[in-house]
Amino acid sequence: MARYMFLLGVCLVLPGSMPGPLYGWGSATHAYIARELDGQQGSTELTRIYGALLPDAFNVMFGDPYQSSLWTETHYEFMKLVDEAEAEHDKALAYGFAGHNEAWGADQTAHISAIGHPGQGYVIRKQDELAGVLEPQIRLFLLFSGVPNSSAVIDTVLPTVAHTAIETAVDLLVRQNEDRDVGQRLVLAARTRGWSAPILLCKAYAADFAASAGTSEAVAAPLIVAAESEFRRQIELYGTALVQDDPIGALAQQGADLARLLLAAELGIVVDIPADLMTEMLDTAIALVKDDYAAELAATVTHVRQELETQGITEASL
Repeated sequence: MARYMFLLGVCLVLPGSMPGPLYGWGSATHAYIARELDGQQGSTELTRIYGALLPDAFNVMFGDPYQSSLWTETHYEFMKLVDEAEAEHDKALAYGFAGHNEAWGADQTAHISAIGHPGQGYVIRKQDELAGVLEPQIRLFLLFSGVPNSSAVIDTVLPTVAHTAIETAVDLLVRQNEDRDVGQRLVLAARTRGWSAPILLCKAYAADFAASAGTSEAVAAPLIVAAESEFRRQIELYGTALVQDDPIGALAQQGADLARLLLAAELGIVVDIPADLMTEMLDTAIALVKDDYAAELAATVTHVRQELETQGITEASL
């Protein structure tokens, strides 16, 4: 799943390419939360935003057997990176990084327990609602498009399709209602993230990665650096799409184009995947979240800010 380009087409046709872990909130939403946590628009704002995105860096390692364990490290062993931060710039990045986590951070309300509806994450609850709506339409599309084993494909990929659509829908609403410039902030955060971001990732996680993979840190570190580089590129692409006058159309067309190429390359069949199908999925997802997403985000900001203070995590104290 590459949320940054709204690649629902990948999920529809290539279940083998799907990563184990799902994202929590979308990139634009994490950027918005990171800004709201501090409220100060100083010189470290873009660094803090990139730090808030960085725990998802390893999600670009499609098909890698160690992707899931690396995702768990960044979402639960996040203090390993925080403890490595020494320079002011790195502390800002680490502050954003810490607020993303799934233990008590922003992703907890997305995946584990929403503030508005405790016991189930906001994105997970909405994902289940959306899956029920999309299932007949996607099943028919795959069937009439001649995709082999369409029933098995839909059963495998529908949760990820719905999850991706919900994340992207919230991102689009944040861009529309909370921060019209969030796309540009993503682009700038990626372009100006500084040279030390991949180094911090390596210091925090290369040793554990090497141990689990049965290799050396000299081998593990370049893999981490490569993943962060690709992640940075994807963030810039996603931000660029959100900057467009019609971000829904831009994301839907990108997803349709890539899905068409992947169907031909992986399954040897030519299927015309209309951008309108992608657009309809997004429109349906937006309708499901538009009435309550803002309240959940506001509650998430308050929750994460309180947790960071309880844990003694501030840019000044790191």
